[in-house]
Amino acid sequence: MKKTLITVALAAMLGTSALAGDFDNTAIKMTAKTDDYSISVKDKKTGATEFHLRGDVGPIDTTVKWMRDGDVDNYALKAEKKNKLATGPLYVGAHAEFKFGDSYNTDTRTMDLEPYIGVEHAMGKVTPFAEVGYTWQSTTDNVVDFDRNSSYIEFGAKYALSEKVDMKLKIKEKRDVDFNNPGDMNAQLGLTFKF
Repeated sequence: MKKTLITVALAAMLGTSALAGDFDNTAIKMTAKTDDYSISVKDKKTGATEFHLRGDVGPIDTTVKWMRDGDVDNYALKAEKKNKLATGPLYVGAHAEFKFGDSYNTDTRTMDLEPYIGVEHAMGKVTPFAEVGYTWQSTTDNVVDFDRNSSYIEFGAKYALSEKVDMKLKIKEKRDVDFNNPGDMNAQLGLTFKF
């Protein structure tokens, strides 16, 4: 099983332009986490800063985001459900995210629906993963009219520095609706402190 996971992660890496090191954006994310909620700050190469507040509402993981870039303030409300399959390293999930703020007017606020599937498996302190997802999007001028928007490939690994601190490196590459034509590629290094 471990060899299969490593093969899948390597295939995802080789299937992207990650080896060229041509990242469109990089970010560092710091998270303080308890059993019930988390608070995160994310700093991007573009100069934008994001603040995330996450908590559970019943079985749903909910997040409120505030994104500031200069004088521009944007917001997002996100609801997500992720389940590990009963056997093996596979997981599936989906999220819905409503985006609004200074960059949007009343007709261009967007709602994204994004199902995904991935594989992850702990090998000692290291947990590599690979994930693919697909996005449908609507705008508030017709919120029930969802069109295929994009897809993505994401891979990386989490490393347990200690019982209370995790480090996670992930690389995400956007694709078109047919999983072709690689687009923006983003790298993120995260540190999570558990309380």
